[in-house]
Amino acid sequence: MNDKLIQSKKRLHDSLFELYMQGGQELFQAGTRGLKRDLIIRLETSALTPEKGEIIHYYAINRWDEDNEFEEWAKPSVALSSEAERILGVTNSQLEGCRPTDVVMQSFAAFAEI
Repeated sequence: MNDKLIQSKKRLHDSLFELYMQGGQELFQAGTRGLKRDLIIRLETSALTPEKGEIIHYYAINRWDEDNEFEEWAKPSVALSSEAERILGVTNSQLEGCRPTDVVMQSFAAFAEI
């Protein structure tokens, strides 16, 4: 496997673990009673590595309230490769009418109250 891809996967793993630990500690300290919002988040990127791609699909749902949901596709600043279109199941023409990634990210952050 390519060294850059291995390093990228390691950085992603470490970042996700750090986020989990911070959130996990807060939940442990607060306890789960009275917890009203617990988001399940799914993100899809335009490439295999964070250095080459950007988030183009934002999805989050509150596991305690299924009506509290966010889902939006974003138009990437660089067109998807044909391989990315095949893997994601979405085409550049389908993303053409979407808002830019940075605008969607701001809306997503507001929804998630980051």
